[in-house]
Amino acid sequence: MKKGTSKYNKLAESLEGLYTLETLCERLRINRIKAIYIIHRLRKLGFVKTFYTEGKRRLYSISLRNKQKGISYTERINEVSPVQLASSNPYYIHGRIPSHEEALIYAIKQRDVRHLIASLALFRKISNWSLLYNLAKKEGLINEIVALYELSRKIVKKVRRMPKRFLNLAKKRKAKKFSYIIKHFSSDDFKDIERKWKIYMMKK
Repeated sequence: MKKGTSKYNKLAESLEGLYTLETLCERLRINRIKAIYIIHRLRKLGFVKTFYTEGKRRLYSISLRNKQKGISYTERINEVSPVQLASSNPYYIHGRIPSHEEALIYAIKQRDVRHLIASLALFRKISNWSLLYNLAKKEGLINEIVALYELSRKIVKKVRRMPKRFLNLAKKRKAKKFSYIIKHFSSDDFKDIERKWKIYMMKK
């Protein structure tokens, strides 16, 4: 093992998470120059992946798992969404890149406000609607998908139009009773969507 490698392995393990340069400085109580050097060393060892927000701000994912050369659903969402997610226990896919359709299903299943808000941007990338329908049907999430799709059309730019076939199939499977996307969360802003699909939406 090269000199210093063990130290940086332990550092990467202790820093597990998502950082900006500023938050890394705060976490380690160091200046920017030292933080940049640490990111450089950790990246050379394979522990750092870099993402960008819509404002081109850099975000650094630090994890020992990054060296495994897999990609997580969380990373797949972060590639698209301006709302960047951090996961203490990400699910990694090896040997292939998970589809945007799979990432959307994963996000909904987390039943977490931040995941759901981030997932809305994924509708801009959905191209295989048949795959999405089959995945949603398997997980019992068809109503959630169409409700979130309609929400995304209201607040996300350039969302692709859902095929009529998907929409018609969803209408046939519409629930008779209301359910929650996130337990005990409902919205004051999207009551029309809630009534249409019998799904209580997250708070804005």
